[in-house]
Amino acid sequence: MGDMDSEHSADHRPDEPWVMPREYEIGGVRWFSEASREMARALHPLLAQVTRSELAEGPPPQPEGAPLPSEASSLYRPMAVRHEWTVSIEDVAAFNLDQFLADLHALADAMGGQMVRGMLEHISAVTEEYGNTLDASGRDFFDVFADALETIDTTFDEEGRPNLTIVMHPDQMEKLRDKQPTPEQEARINAILDRRREEWLASRRRRDLP
Repeated sequence: MGDMDSEHSADHRPDEPWVMPREYEIGGVRWFSEASREMARALHPLLAQVTRSELAEGPPPQPEGAPLPSEASSLYRPMAVRHEWTVSIEDVAAFNLDQFLADLHALADAMGGQMVRGMLEHISAVTEEYGNTLDASGRDFFDVFADALETIDTTFDEEGRPNLTIVMHPDQMEKLRDKQPTPEQEARINAILDRRREEWLASRRRRDLP
C-alpha cells in the first residue's frame, strides 16, 4: 500500500482535480463548527453561561420584516449573525495554519459578540413588551437591585447561592467599582434573597412529592 501511495503521489499532476473523501469533509465541518462555537463561548463568558439544546430540525429562516408563523411563540425573536472571512489562496497553498487560527479566532469573537448583543436586545424587547422593566434614572443602584429581586424568579445552587448575573455597561461598572450598599440596603437585599430561597426550596419540595 505504501508503494502504491508513493507512486500515485509521484504521478499526480498539478492540473488534476484534488479529491477529498466525504468523511474528511464531514469531520472537518464538524470540527470547525464545534471549535468556533467553543472558542466563542470562551471569549464571551456571558454566552458560556447560556445552556444549549440540540434541535433535530429548527424553524426555517424568516425574511427580514416578514410576519412570524402562527405557531411561533410570542417570545420568539429572530437573530441574524454575520461574519465575512476572506481567504488568501497563497495561505491555503502554503498550509498557513497560523493565519487560519487567527481567522478562526476573529470569526469566533465576531459571532460570539453578535450573539451576546442579540441576546441582550431580545431580553430588552421582551421585558419592555411585558412591562418587566424598572426605571433606574437618578436612583441608587442597590435600591434598584433590591426592587429587581422582588420581581424576578430566582434559582439557587446546591449551597444556597442565587444564580444571578448582572450585565451592565463598562462605564457604569467603573462607577460602581468601590460602591457598597448601606446597612439598610444590605439588610433589605438579604431579606429578599432569604425569602426567595425559601420559596424556591418549597417549589422543589412540591415537585418531589409523589
